[in-house]
Amino acid sequence: MNVKKAFLAACAAALPLSPNATARPSGPVDSPILQPASAGPRATELRLANWNVENLFDAVANQPPAEPDDVPPDAEFTPQSWRHWTVSRYQTKLDRLAEIVAAMKPDVLAMEEVENRGVIDDLAKKLAEAAIWPMPHVAHAESGDKRGIDVAIMSRFPIKKSEFLPNTGPRGILYAEIDADGAPLHAFALHWKSQLGNKSVNVAIRHREAEALRNEMRKRLADDPNAAVVALGDFNENLFGMAQLEGLKAATNRADALASISGDPDSFRPYNLVADIPEERRGTFYWNQSHAWNTLDGIFAVPGMLLPADRPGPVWRVAGPDATTGFAMPPMRWNDGRPNAYRRSRRYAQGSGGDKVEGETSYTGYSDHFPLLTLLVRVDPAGSETAPSASEPETGAASPQ
Repeated sequence: MNVKKAFLAACAAALPLSPNATARPSGPVDSPILQPASAGPRATELRLANWNVENLFDAVANQPPAEPDDVPPDAEFTPQSWRHWTVSRYQTKLDRLAEIVAAMKPDVLAMEEVENRGVIDDLAKKLAEAAIWPMPHVAHAESGDKRGIDVAIMSRFPIKKSEFLPNTGPRGILYAEIDADGAPLHAFALHWKSQLGNKSVNVAIRHREAEALRNEMRKRLADDPNAAVVALGDFNENLFGMAQLEGLKAATNRADALASISGDPDSFRPYNLVADIPEERRGTFYWNQSHAWNTLDGIFAVPGMLLPADRPGPVWRVAGPDATTGFAMPPMRWNDGRPNAYRRSRRYAQGSGGDKVEGETSYTGYSDHFPLLTLLVRVDPAGSETAPSASEPETGAASPQ
């Protein structure tokens, strides 16, 4: 069985409820450790992933405050803070993230909530150790976000160029053109405004962010109507939220997306591949206050990437309606299915009322979000799928993008 068939079989296997899962909230079921997508000397398949890794901070106060009297945004991630965020705790977080990335084996990974370039380089080193799953090419920029969090893109293939667009929202838009053996992929990574605070203000900000993303996607299609363009991120609104529908002008189904293909780059309607996942398995984040699963995370593709292989179009196509899934392994979840976030676990002395810690402090979990994963296949100019290849792309030191 080739890698594409194995990947799709794994996604299909994740759809039915397992016998002991009837009482848990709706999210992805347990995922297998995946095999590498075929790549090089001619890249034929690309596995894309998006993951909000939740507060990947180092343990050093190295971010300046927005105003002289403000608290630095990374002050809570130090050994002296209420979090007791130590170097050891940071290294354990990196180990956990590397474990899951190595299990997913993405060719391109977009991440949200990373503090700086240093933490990404540290993660890249973890992935390169013992050749676990090297992702040596990085795109990142400081966003100036008040919380001190950025977005980043890691890739197994060279990043030909990258650009940061800071005036498109609180955390900006990160763009990278990835050269997968001469077949370019245009990738955007972003983290839209959260729903905390004034609702009308937040909705307006996300709408502007959506319009900015659409404009950037349109530019790539204007340059090349057959460009393969994707947008990965935490959009902080559920599937078919108003910013997606009105600002991004997203299609809610594949047929409407495909119908928007024309010679006019202004007519396109991007499609959120999360809509391909069965509704009962779409959740990637569980909001405890409302006791509900959310579809805040997404992977958008331009309509041409949905075309079958026998039609002219982008060199990279979504492998099919069953090519997208949430990724969750047993240690990543609580017993009821919710994401097992990276937290400190303490055992208190009996009868102390929680005032006296007994025994060692341990750390459990990964992130409060599950990753999303999708598979692309390469289509040659004649309109037929390229035959798989088993070798790997060349790797090296992280590129200074």
